[in-house]
Amino acid sequence: MRDYPYERMLRDARILLIFEGTNEILRMYIALTGLQHAGRILTARIRELKRGNVTTILETVGRRLRDSLGRTVDLGLTGKLGAVHPSVAESASKLEENVYYFGRTVETLLLRFGKTIVEEQMVLKRVANILINLYGMTAVLSRASRSIRAGLRNHDHEVLLANIFCMEAYFQNLFALSQLDKYSPENLDEQIKKVSQQVLERRAYICAHPLDRMS
Repeated sequence: MRDYPYERMLRDARILLIFEGTNEILRMYIALTGLQHAGRILTARIRELKRGNVTTILETVGRRLRDSLGRTVDLGLTGKLGAVHPSVAESASKLEENVYYFGRTVETLLLRFGKTIVEEQMVLKRVANILINLYGMTAVLSRASRSIRAGLRNHDHEVLLANIFCMEAYFQNLFALSQLDKYSPENLDEQIKKVSQQVLERRAYICAHPLDRMS
């Protein structure tokens, strides 16, 4: 790319992503802060799993079996006592499902990596992206519900926007959660690491230009 003016434009444009650190660094901070909090809560349980505590293992296996068969998740956002308006109840259910399975995934990650999770940047990036989506879903559902109950004008339009955002975020989260499964076909970490290693060794983009002539 250095032969073209686009190289400098792309390089200079990177500065636009910097505000109190790059987006990548901020993502690491979000993920690590959340995992640190989860680690304090799950430390005892993870310790028992590693020790081979039969009761804890059976509880975990039973819970995962129920999850695999399809679990109805209800965290109290919907219904008569729910915090969200019925107009966005379906989106709230999507949020609840994402939150539940994200919690299960975090427990699995901490069990798999332990303290070395801080070195797993690809894992942390996905964790951060899921957290960002969950925060966004929570915010738009809260705002839409408030707009409806307050009778603000065009609240039906806001409901439409909220439902669209939540549906897109929901499917993004499902894909990211599947990528966090070590044995999932969506997990391409090993291939990405291989590409990175080859580029690092050559210190350049190693593919030939498609218009180059063969000698």
